[in-house]
This record gives sequence, structure tokens and C-alpha cells, in this order.
Amino acid sequence: MKKYNIFDVKDRIGKEVELYGWVDSKRDHKKIVFIDLRDRSGIVQIVGGEEFKVLSSEDVVCIKGIVKKRPEKLINPKLATGTVEIEAVSFSILGKAQQLPIPVNSDGMDIDEEVRLRYRYLDLRRPRLAKTLKLRSDYICALRNELQKYDFTEIETPMLTKATKEGARDFLVPSRLQPGTFYALPQSPQQYKQLLMVAGIERYFQFARCIRDEDLRADRGFEHTQLDMEMSFVERNDVMNTVESIVKAGVRAVGGKLQQETFPVINYQDAIQKYGADKFDLRTETEKKEGVLAFAWVINFPFFKKVNTQDRAEVVDGKSGWTFTHNPFSMPLPEHLEWHLQGKNIDKIVTSQYDLVCNGFEAGGGSIRAHTPEILEATYKIMGYTREETIASVGHMLEAFSFGTPPHGGIGMGLDRQIMILAGQQSLKEAIAFPMNSRGKTAVMDAPSQASDEQLSELGIQVINEEKKSVFEQIVSFLQKNNVVYELMEHKPVFTSIESAEVRKTPLKQGAKALVMFTEKKPLMIVLSADKKLDIHLFKNLYGMKNLRMATADEVKQVTHVEIGAVPPFGNLFEIPLYADKLLGENEKIVFNAGSHSKSISIQYKDFEKSAQPIIGMFSK
Repeated sequence: MKKYNIFDVKDRIGKEVELYGWVDSKRDHKKIVFIDLRDRSGIVQIVGGEEFKVLSSEDVVCIKGIVKKRPEKLINPKLATGTVEIEAVSFSILGKAQQLPIPVNSDGMDIDEEVRLRYRYLDLRRPRLAKTLKLRSDYICALRNELQKYDFTEIETPMLTKATKEGARDFLVPSRLQPGTFYALPQSPQQYKQLLMVAGIERYFQFARCIRDEDLRADRGFEHTQLDMEMSFVERNDVMNTVESIVKAGVRAVGGKLQQETFPVINYQDAIQKYGADKFDLRTETEKKEGVLAFAWVINFPFFKKVNTQDRAEVVDGKSGWTFTHNPFSMPLPEHLEWHLQGKNIDKIVTSQYDLVCNGFEAGGGSIRAHTPEILEATYKIMGYTREETIASVGHMLEAFSFGTPPHGGIGMGLDRQIMILAGQQSLKEAIAFPMNSRGKTAVMDAPSQASDEQLSELGIQVINEEKKSVFEQIVSFLQKNNVVYELMEHKPVFTSIESAEVRKTPLKQGAKALVMFTEKKPLMIVLSADKKLDIHLFKNLYGMKNLRMATADEVKQVTHVEIGAVPPFGNLFEIPLYADKLLGENEKIVFNAGSHSKSISIQYKDFEKSAQPIIGMFSK
């Protein structure tokens, strides 16, 4: 068993130690060979002889040696162990490392995301990422300790549950024992934590896994972890003050800097007028450079809003044309309760919702909850639900509320975002051990993947094989699934961008030119305006790709099942990474050959970006 961390050796001068770790680097001076040995606590220099020549970077080794004090002139101030070195007595190789597919001796920001996530277990060897994971662990520990001081009880809630209306699509899990029925993975523990208040728990928390099928972006993924809290017999200020105290204690525990001791409280309408959004950054430029955290509360949100007809989840939830702004389980402000119960002045009803924002991001959101059947029923009625539909959706909540439910409120705070902010990162992926990529693919493991016929048969599920559809049919199906409005053009066969623009009677720059490329034997797609050329050297440098080349005609057909000149700009249809040149976005509309030389489709560029979710960069000339 490992007895010492490398960090500890500086206090054991003259003693023999046994150290375990990875060879961080090797310096061969003929008869003397130096290595830097790395473990989770740091790096120390080891002095060995010619026997060290067999070692390579990232080999896992055990080394026994004597801790020696370095001469004053040879002290390395960059290392915590820079005042000592280890004179090796013996060593053994525990795990030999072949040449790594990605370097791990830099911050990794210049390496393509797809490659980093494919080898995430190597990517995590970077001190930057290891430090962030330790920060995450320490922050969660500090929050838990503080919550226990406030007499909260930690309780886990189910992962297999019923679909809830929380503004996103649900991930469904088929039931083997009840064929044709499905569980839903929880978007949050919202209903269960309210049921715990019915149960008399009074103060609940958990570090909950929440899963939502929603559009991906830098600060949002399919999965996230939130600190979930609920309290009985409270008003809005009680919850906000408790949350504020707990967050401040957690931030201080990990060395974070707070801009203000008391978080400002800003009305929603004032925030919109002053900052143009309900998520804003209160820091000065100097504070941004120093990593200061500027928390603030936003209160008095509208309870309802008009349904965005481009958002499928909103259309489904808001049958009347009205839907909730945050969630349907909130309580209106007392002065608006009668409007709410009567379904009057819907656009003027204000909810008891409160959001915690930090540095331009939403850090958490909560509310005082509806705790009577009448209030929850009124919410669903405003959204256009019949009583029968309401009972089918939340009948269990209505029944629970009829047995004596205390007034209660709580919050869910996104831990991934808070860690991202604390660590000074710009993407959630830097705050999560094994995040998904921008297309919803898991790191390291190849998921989602196809289920076997035996598994599907046992679940009573039949999959419609998209591969049997033509590429044109797949494009149309994809656009319809994503609620994208499109215009179909049928024309004589065209084979070049110029021919296409002429027959469509559209500007050349509106054409979305899809190029299939190969790097390290893996295909990817690059999309740019038809009037531009790819700057391949710029692209390679931007994304750290080696041996990037254009696919041959046969390779294009093998990857996309269509010929050159008919490839649509949707790499996700072919399960390959998709990159789009920033200048393509200067077009309000784009047009492309839709899997055929004689069919083109025109769509709004914003719909392309939203549905295809390309990685955006500047790489044309």
C-alpha cells in the first residue's frame, strides 16, 4: 500500500521512502538519468543511473530512494518539493506506457475536443483538470458540512420515475415487466422533494443527478448535478438567506473570492431594463481577471409566458398557448393568488421564483411552492389542461397535498456551473470527469449505441431503421424532428457550387459547402460558404489535428452514402464531428444539395446551428 505522497517527502530528509507514480519527464545525461516522478500530490526529481534509460514518459513505477537536500543553487522554486531530490536505490515498472495518442504535459486547450474526450482518462492526468476535480470534491464536502449545521437531512430520490413538466424533453426508459410502458429519468427531484415536505422531513437536501434531453451548449449538457434543497414553514427570504449562507461558506472553504458579503436582490423587470437579461455579470474588468465571484438574486419573475412555437417542449406543455417560465409547481405572489385561481390577468401574475446568478450564469433557481391542490390545479388549467389530463399528470401530487401539507420552498443549484465558475473555466466539460461531447456522445465509451435484436424483442420495441431511408428522406425527417421550417427546390442535376447557385437563383455565398475530411483515419465534416475555400493549415492549427486530408470520392460515398456535390451539411446524420466556418453565419438563410444533385433545401442559418450543433470556428479564406 502506498504510504507517502510525493508532497510529503520534503519533510523526510535523510530517510528512505517508497514512492509510486508516473514518469512525468526524463532527462538523460549519459551515466546519470533524472526523472520527474508525478502523483496526485505533486512532482519530485529522482536521480538514477543508466538503469533509468528503460523508462519512458507516463510509465507507472515504484521507486525506493533516499531523500536528499538539494544544494542552495539547485533549488527549484517552481516545485513544492524543489528543495529536495530522491537518490534512487531501486525501482520497478508497474505499468509500461506506449506512446500516448495525446500529450498530457500542457493545458490541452489546443487539442480537438473529440480527441480529448476519446482519451479522457489520459486528459484527466493534466494538473489543471485534476485540480478542478479536487476543487469539486472539496466544494461539495464544504456544502454538505454546512447543510448539516443547519439541520438538513440528506435523502436520495429515485432515478426511475414519471415524466415531469420542467421545460425539457424527458429521457425514457422502457419497462421489461410492463411492456409498452416507460419510466422517465428525472429532470430534477422536484416532485419527490415536495413529497418529502408532505412527509414531515422539513429540511431535505441531496446532490442530485438530473437528466434532461435539451439543446446542448457550453454551459449545459444532458446530465448535470445539482445541490437540491427544500424547507418547510418558510417564506422566500428564509430560503434565500439560508442558501446564501451555505454558498458563501462553500466558496470560502475552497478559497473563492466573493465580490459582496450580502448578495444584491434585483427585480426581474429591473434586471431586463438594466442588463438586458435575467443573467448578468456585476464584476469590473479587474475583478474578472482576479476570478472574483459576483453573486446576485433575481426575484419576481412572470409566472407564465406565451409559448414559443419553435420550442417543441413548450408547445407540448402549453396547450392553451401559455406555459410556465420556470416550473408549474411554484406559488404566485400572495397579491396575485386570486388572479391565479381565477385564470385572470395571466400575463401579469408574478411568481415567488428566485434565481441565483453568478458572473453572467444562472447558478440556481427555486421558489416557494404550491402546497394546495387548488393552486396546482389552477396552474395546469391556465396551461390548457382538462381536469382529467391534470390528474393523469400530477394526480399523485394533488392527492398528497390533500392530506395536510406545510408551506414550503427550496432551490436547485447547478454544481457543474458553480465549479466551472470557481475554476475559471468557460465550459462545463472542464468541470466534469467524463462529459459528453457537443453532439451528445459519451466520453470514452461509444454511446448511444444500438441495442441488440434480443434486447429490443424482450422490451417489445421495434426500431425504424433510418438507414433504409434515402439520405434525402433522413434530412427531411431530421428537420421535421427539430421543428425546422424548410423550402424544397427541385431542379436539373448540378455538380458544382456555381451551377447550384445559378439553378437555385441564390447568391453563391448562401450555399453551404460540406467537405468530408479524414484525420488519423477518422472522418469529419467541415461546412463553409460556397464562395470560400478551406484554409487547411489554419484549421489544423486551430484544432490540433495532424495528417488532415480531403476524403476521396469513394470515401465520401462510404461515409455519407451520397456522391460528392450532394453531401448535406449535417455531419450528425452520419455520426461524424461537424465544424462550421463562422462566416457561414453571415447568411440569414443557407441552401444546400439535399443528398441529391437535383434536390436542394433552404433553411434559416440559426435553425442549422441549433439543430446540427456544429463546432464554430474561423478557418476559411
